[in-house]
Amino acid sequence: MCGLAALFEPGRRFPAALLDAIESDLLHRGPDSGGRIVEDGWALIFRRLAILDPTSAADQPMVDPSGRFALIFNGEIYNYRALQAELRQAGVALRTDGDSETILEGFKLWGDGVFARLQGMFALILVDRIEGTARAARDPFGIKPLYVARRGALTAFASEMRPLLRLVEARPDPEALGELLTFRFASGRRSNLQGIELVAPGTVVTIGLDGQAARETRIDAPLATLAPGGTTAEEAEAALVDSIRDHLQSDVGFALQLSGGIDSSLVAMLAHRHVSGRQRSYGISLGDLPQDEGKWRRMVIERTGVVHTELAIDNVAYADALPQAVDAMEGPTAHTGCPMLMLLCREIRKTDRVVLTGEGADEFFGGYARYKNWESLRRQGALARLVPDAAWRFLPRYAHLRRYKRHDPAIHASVYFDQLAMEALFPDLQFGPGARGDVAKRFADFRDRMTAVDQTAYLGSLLMRQDKMAMAASVEARVPFTHRPLAAKVNALARELRVPGGATKPVLKRIAEKYLPHDLIHRRKVGLTIPIADWMARPEGLGRYLDLLTEPNAALAAFGDGRLLRATVEDFRKGPGKEAAALLLSLVNCELWLRSLARTPAGPRG
Repeated sequence: MCGLAALFEPGRRFPAALLDAIESDLLHRGPDSGGRIVEDGWALIFRRLAILDPTSAADQPMVDPSGRFALIFNGEIYNYRALQAELRQAGVALRTDGDSETILEGFKLWGDGVFARLQGMFALILVDRIEGTARAARDPFGIKPLYVARRGALTAFASEMRPLLRLVEARPDPEALGELLTFRFASGRRSNLQGIELVAPGTVVTIGLDGQAARETRIDAPLATLAPGGTTAEEAEAALVDSIRDHLQSDVGFALQLSGGIDSSLVAMLAHRHVSGRQRSYGISLGDLPQDEGKWRRMVIERTGVVHTELAIDNVAYADALPQAVDAMEGPTAHTGCPMLMLLCREIRKTDRVVLTGEGADEFFGGYARYKNWESLRRQGALARLVPDAAWRFLPRYAHLRRYKRHDPAIHASVYFDQLAMEALFPDLQFGPGARGDVAKRFADFRDRMTAVDQTAYLGSLLMRQDKMAMAASVEARVPFTHRPLAAKVNALARELRVPGGATKPVLKRIAEKYLPHDLIHRRKVGLTIPIADWMARPEGLGRYLDLLTEPNAALAAFGDGRLLRATVEDFRKGPGKEAAALLLSLVNCELWLRSLARTPAGPRG
C-alpha cells in the first residue's frame, strides 16, 4: 500500500520544489521509502509502505532492465505468485519477490491484457518511453483510489486529491453537493471538487506523452457477473475461503479488525485456520452503550486466541477526531464509523501495518435491512408513484413514503433521515441519484437494482473510508469480501438464495454456522454506529458543531436557506430526535468539509 502521483505536460520540466511538496503530501501513505523520475514532459512521484518483498530491490518507481518501462503501483496483487510462475515459464528472469515487478514484466509479455489478470487491489501508472504513452489503471471495484485533474495541456494523477490541489483550485462541485448531503458520498467519477475526477473503477486510461488525447478501455465490469442462478452456496463458500487465504499474504504480518459482527468474525475464524502463532486483533469499545459489540467480540477472541486490544471511544473523543477524519477523507465522512476507524488504525499502527476487514460482505451477501424488506420497499415505491401531489396532505400517516414519489427506493432506502426536509433546506441544489441512477437503470429486477447500486456507489464509499482512514495512519486495509473471484460466485447465486426477503445474509449466515456461535450470527445487526441523537444533543461532544451551522458565515448557507438552516438546529435543540440528528450530522460533515477547502496546501503550487 502506497501513495503515488504522476504529472504529464508536453515540454514542461516540473520543478523540484513542486515535486517535493507533492511527495510530502503523500508521506503518510508510504513512510518507508520514496522515489521519483523526472524527465521533460512528465514526472512520477512515489511513497512506499513496504508489505511484499520489503527490501529496497522492490522500491519504486520501478524500471525494467531495458529502461523502456517505468511503473508506480499502489495496492496488492493476491495472485502474483501464479503470475510469477507464468512469467518464469515464459523465460522471464525476475529480480524481486514482490508483486510490482510481476505487473511490470507482465505488461511486457501480455500488454494491456495483464490488467485483467490481476486479482487484487491496485491503482497504477505505467510509462512506455519508446511508445511515448502512459497508462493509468484502477482495479475493478475501485478499492484503491486514483484521481485525475486536467488543466490545459496538463494531466495529473494521484492517490489523493491533496497533491492535485497544488495544480487546480479547490472549488466544491455543486452537482456533487446534493449527493453529499443525501448520501455523504458522490457517486461515479465525482470527486466532490470541480476539476478533479476519479478514474472509473476497472478502466485503463492511456495518454500520449506528446499531448495526444486520452482514451479509456475497460478491464472488467464486476456487475456483468450479476446474473443470478449460475452457482451454489457451496461454491460461494469455497470462493470465500480461498479469498481470505489469499489475503493473508504479507512479508510483515497482519492484524484483524474485529467488530463483533458476522463479517469480521468470520474473517478472523477463517484466517486462524491458515496461520501459526497468535494473531493480533483490534476493536472499538463504546462502553455500556447498546451499540457496543464487546460481548460478541469476546466469543471470537476465546475461539481464536488472538491477542486483542480494545480502543475506548466516547462522545468527546469522537467529536475531537471528526474534523481530522474529514480532512483525511477529503470530503464529508461517508459513514459514522470514519472517525472511529481512523483512531483504531492509529492504534493498530503501533504494532502492525496490514489489517484485514469485513468490508463488502453486506453488499454481496445482502446484509442491510433493505434486503430483508425489499418486497415492502418495492410496493411502497409503486404506491408513492400513484399518489397525486395534492393528496399527500390528506395522508399524514404515509408521509414517510412521499420521497419515493420521485426517488427510487432501490437507491434511496439507504438514506436514514427525512430527505424531503434536506431538499427544502437547499431548494437550488440538485438532489438526483447521480451515477447510482445510471447503474440502477441497467437492471429490471428490484433486488438486482438494489444490489447493483450497493456494489458500486455504497461499496465505493466504504472502500474509500477504509483506504483513507487506514492510510491516514500508514496502515494497509484489506477487504477479502471484495474480491473478483468471490464476487463472481456470489453474484451468480439465485436471488431466492441470496436475497429471499425476510432475512439478511442468509447464505453467509449458513456458512458462518460452521465457524461461529449461533447467538452471534442470529442477532440484530449493529455495525459501526454511534448514538447520534444523544451525542449531537451534548455540547461537549458532537453538539459543539451545531453552532457552525448557525453562524453568519456558515459555508452551507451560501447554497441554501440560512434562516431555515438555523431554525432546523434550534428545533433539534428543543427536542432532539433520531432522524433530525442524522440529518444534522450530514450537514455538520458538509460544513466541516467546505470550511476545510479554505486551507489550501502550504508551499509550492504548479
